[in-house]
Amino acid sequence: LKSYAICRSRPPALMASRAPMIRRLSCLAGRRQKLAFCQPLAAGQVRGLVDAETAGQVVKVGKQQHWAAFMYGRERQLLAHVVSTAEEGSSDSVLDAMDSFWAHHFGMKGTASWTVRKDILDQTMKDKAPRLCLELGTYCGYSALRIARGIPADGRLVSLDVDPLFGAIATKIIEYAGLSSKVKIISGSVETKLERIVDLLGGKRADFVLCDHSKDRFVPDLELLASKGVVGQGTVVMGDTTVYPGEELEEGAKDFLSYCVTSQKFRVQQHVGTEPSHGITVSEWHHIV
Repeated sequence: LKSYAICRSRPPALMASRAPMIRRLSCLAGRRQKLAFCQPLAAGQVRGLVDAETAGQVVKVGKQQHWAAFMYGRERQLLAHVVSTAEEGSSDSVLDAMDSFWAHHFGMKGTASWTVRKDILDQTMKDKAPRLCLELGTYCGYSALRIARGIPADGRLVSLDVDPLFGAIATKIIEYAGLSSKVKIISGSVETKLERIVDLLGGKRADFVLCDHSKDRFVPDLELLASKGVVGQGTVVMGDTTVYPGEELEEGAKDFLSYCVTSQKFRVQQHVGTEPSHGITVSEWHHIV
C-alpha cells in the first residue's frame, strides 16, 4: 500500500506571509528535503495527490530491512541480531552475538574498557560464588547473562531498569539464552520498587550487587538498599563509573570510589581505572565492630 499526502489550498496572502518560514525537515531516513506549501487551485483545476514517498515523508525499506528497525533503534536491532545469529539456549553464543553487534555498531570504540569490565565481573562471580544477586541497570541484559550463568541452579538474579522497553528486550534475550529461570527483570527505580526487590530476594541479603545504572544514583540507592537489609555484611558491590559509547557524562554524581574508600561500611578489594577519572570498583560490605 502507498501513503498519500493531500495538498490543501490556502489564501495567497497567508502563503506569502509564510514563505520565509519554509524550513528543511528531516525525513526518517535522515535525508533533508524542502517542504513546499501547495499553491492555491486555479478555477476549474482538479485537486491533485502527492505521493508521500516523493515528498520525503516516509522511508522506503529495502528487502533486507525491517520497518521496526526505524522505530525501535539499535536495541531492537540487537534483539533481532541475537535471534537470527545466536544458538538458542546457549548463553555463550548469545553473548558472542551481542559482542559482535556492539563492536560493529560503535566501530570497536570502547572495546578495551568493556573487555576489562566483563573480565572483572566474571572473576568476581567466580571468586565470590554468590547465590542471590541484584543488578541496577539492566539495559539489554548483557551483564545479567554473565551474572546468571555464574550462579547456581537455585540462585536468583533480580535486575532493575527504569526503561520498560529495555526490560522487555533483556527479558527476551535472557529467555533466548536459556537462563530465564534464574533471572527476574522488573521495571522502575530502587525508590519505587524497593519493597518488590526485598520480596523477590525472599527478604534475604544480596550476596552481590552490580551498580550499572545512573552514576549519580549509586550511593543513594545503596543507602536505600541498606535501610531494608538488601545489602549488608558480606555483600560484594561492583560499581562501574566508566562512560561508554552512547552514554553521557553525568555531572554532580558522588564519586563511587571515594565513597567506598572513606566509608566505614566498605572495604575496597579492587579498583581498575578505565579512564582518567573513571573506573570499576569492587568493594565488600564488612561488619563494623
